[in-house]
Amino acid sequence: MASATLDFSVNLPQVGLEFMNSVHGEELSLVNQLLAQLNGDNNDAAISAHLNVWVAHTQAHFERENFLMQEYHFFAYPMHAAEHVQALQELKSVQSAWDQAANRETLRAYIQTWRQWLQQHISTMDFITAQFLSQFPIPNEVTRIDELRRHDTH
Repeated sequence: MASATLDFSVNLPQVGLEFMNSVHGEELSLVNQLLAQLNGDNNDAAISAHLNVWVAHTQAHFERENFLMQEYHFFAYPMHAAEHVQALQELKSVQSAWDQAANRETLRAYIQTWRQWLQQHISTMDFITAQFLSQFPIPNEVTRIDELRRHDTH
């Protein structure tokens, strides 16, 4: 079974902003729960609902980081944001394929690819971004960052 090769027990790389580490941990937890549903007796509707939660979480995650990179004029914003666009497009494409065919093996395979991408993305893009942003008074709570985003007039 393809899921036997998935190892989600390894800790994710850590970056210099705790809110980013927390969001990455939440995302990994969502994916672990989704994988458990795929490997269990859950019906397709439950898996679809959980996949929707993952997509919404990822979209908010990326929007939050993009906001901070723009707000503080991060030099590598275009490259980092482009990775976000590509990753979210892939995730939404997988979600659409799931909605059409509910193929558990396809979704499992994507989760493996996503896990590898996340490790790489955190170790490179997010590491440098967090290092840059840590010189500014960034709130450490996601809710406070979201409030700033709502009040931004740019």
